[in-house]
Amino acid sequence: MKILKAVVLGDTECGKTSFTQRYTTGNFPDPNFLRTTIGASFDTKHVTTPSGKDVVLSIWDFGGQLRFIEQMKAMIRGASVGLLFFDVTRMQTLDNLEGYWIPAIEENSNLRLNNGDGSRFMLVANKVDLLDEARFDFVSNEMRYLIEKYNMVGQMISARTGIGFDQLDEGFISIVDRYASDQ
Repeated sequence: MKILKAVVLGDTECGKTSFTQRYTTGNFPDPNFLRTTIGASFDTKHVTTPSGKDVVLSIWDFGGQLRFIEQMKAMIRGASVGLLFFDVTRMQTLDNLEGYWIPAIEENSNLRLNNGDGSRFMLVANKVDLLDEARFDFVSNEMRYLIEKYNMVGQMISARTGIGFDQLDEGFISIVDRYASDQ
């Protein structure tokens, strides 16, 4: 069985931990007990890829606070795939992916998103349950820039309601399938 390191990156309070908990356990965390991740958290998920590979995803969820930058640098090293999160109600979090998070990946790993490694990542727009149709279209159009520039797959989701989870899972497992053979 292969073990593949996956990172979940993005600004604080974009819903990364809520996503990770729902993705690995099937349950949205109780909002009364949900707190901002301090440093990083770690989960695993066993998946079988479309080509039949059994893979354990080692999922590293970085809290997003810049004061834990040294932990983040170590966490990124050795990552094979990842999810780049932004909050659709705070579009600055999308800009910060290109302005901060993508350079952080490139500075702390062997991955070069401009040179083909962008296909190892999925761009995730979270909290779409809070959007009206016009805003949904706007966010979708804004995502297109990074998707095309870095040759990524993108998905709009709601960690709270589960909107888009099946599509995210399918897309991410396809990425895992492609890169599990690198290990």
